[in-house]
Formats: sequence, C-alpha cells, structure tokens
Amino acid sequence: MSFSATKQELTECDREAIHHIAAVQPLGGLIALNSDWYIAHRSANCAELLGLEKNPEPGEELAAIFQPRALEILRDGIGRVTQVDQVERLFGVRLSAGGELFDIALHSSGPKIIIEFERHEADKYTEHLALIGPLVSKLEPLREVQTLCDHAAKLVREMLGYDRVMVYRFHNDGSGEVVSEEKRSDLEPFLGLRYPRADIPQQARELFRRNRFRIISDTKAEPVPIEPEVAVTGEPLDLSMSVLRAHSRMHMKYLVNMGVDASFSIAIVRQGKLWGLISGHHCSPRVLGILTANRGRDVLTNVLADARPDSDR
Repeated sequence: MSFSATKQELTECDREAIHHIAAVQPLGGLIALNSDWYIAHRSANCAELLGLEKNPEPGEELAAIFQPRALEILRDGIGRVTQVDQVERLFGVRLSAGGELFDIALHSSGPKIIIEFERHEADKYTEHLALIGPLVSKLEPLREVQTLCDHAAKLVREMLGYDRVMVYRFHNDGSGEVVSEEKRSDLEPFLGLRYPRADIPQQARELFRRNRFRIISDTKAEPVPIEPEVAVTGEPLDLSMSVLRAHSRMHMKYLVNMGVDASFSIAIVRQGKLWGLISGHHCSPRVLGILTANRGRDVLTNVLADARPDSDR
C-alpha cells in the first residue's frame, strides 16, 4: 500500500522487475545452488551470519560450509518441494558444527535451489505459534466477509503488535479500498480510503498471488547484495518465491515518506484471484521472524479465503 506519486514514478514502478532484485533484507541470508549443490550465488552477509572467516565463493561446494546433518535435512526438505511455487520451511536447524540455529526456507527457481536462512529465536517462535490457534478459533465460526475482515484486522494487530493493521480490498476495476482498520489511537485513520489501480503495479499483484506474505523489518535498512548479480550465462536470479528478497526502491520511498519504518502484507487469494491484502504499518523498525510468521499467514488466509462469497458487496 502506498500513496501519491508522480505519473513518471508510477510508470517506472509498473515496469520494475521486482522478482529480479538481487538483494536481501539484512536480517537473513541467501544461497542459491546449482543442481549439483555447488554455490551459484550468495548474499554478501553469509560469512557474518554463519560465523565463517570469509564468504563462500561461487563454484564452492555447499558441503564445505554446512555440516553433513544439515545437508541431509536440506536435501530432504527440497525433496518435499513437488509443486510449482511451493516453499518448504524448516525451523531450528544447525547449519555448521557448533554454530547457531537457523530457520530456513527452501524453494526451486528454475534449475537452481534457493536456501534462505535467518537466526532462530526459540522464545519468539514458541510465543508466535501459541497465538495462532486462538486466533483461528475466533475467526473460523465467522463466514460473512466484512465481519471476518473486521475481526482479522483486530486479531492480527493483537498478535503482531503493529501500530496499524488494515484489510485492503480490490474492486472489479482494480482499484482498492481500506475496508477494515485497527490502529493506534493517535494515528490518522485510513478506513474508507480508495486507491487507484496504479497504486499496486500489476507485477506486484501477480507476485502477491504467488508469494503471499511480505515483511519489511526496517524501511531505512540498506539491502544486502546477492553476488554475483547475474549467472555466468547472463540470466538474473528469479526471486519470485523468496521470503527475504529486498523490496522495490519506489515502494520503500513511499513507506519512508509516510513515516512507516516497518510493514507487512498478507495476500488474500480467493478462487485463484487476488481479493485483497492484510497490511500492517509500524512507526519504528520491527523485526518479525519472516519464516515463523509465514506459519500464521497460512492458517489465517485459509480462513479468509473460505468466507461466504455471496456476502461480498
């Protein structure tokens, strides 16, 4: 969700290949492997996150930096990825002997295997999972769309603690409207505001339909480059299903200008179409484990997607 922009900026935003942004958010790292499990790309913060003396280089075997048990877990995980756009998530994996525990997301991108990882925080993980069941139990009896949206905004704000949580619904002409909102009392209300179709570019909508959860922990944080930016054959790395991918510079500019330091968006897909978004804003940086939060997103969006369609207005 954004706000006013010039026609030129909107045109640039609509053309931006956001799935080819060769950078990740600094709270995690990324390694892309060839089919033989040799490193093809890696984020520039791998050494820092993994406690290595230096960053692994393209062409290096993954077995040179990960312990055997971790490799077994990763191979088993990617073996469970059998569908297009499927992401397998693993929690509390020790990648190197004596090293920290990490939460991991695995998916295939063309012939490459993408491994994304962030530090595992056991307390936050347990606390977050404990909240999911009660949240869903409160939503499941509801079937009328507006009632569900109102309750979802309230419960998601209670669960995640953001300053503002909105449900943003798309209309038939592609425009959008804030149909539900829960916020800090001193913030300007957005409820009822309408946004033009160009506010969320088409390629962003398509990505939301496929990859339904996006978090920005700090809008002012410098993204970490993925190296090399393109393969030796010249193709960029397709990060359509990445959970840690850095965001569009235009979108980040919008959020900063709005005074938003952290945000999240959860896509609501009904009958294969992008129906709307649950969007949260926070006025200071907020680190929310992306991989852990994805578990809550799965169950929440399933409830919203099953709302009674004949109650849509």
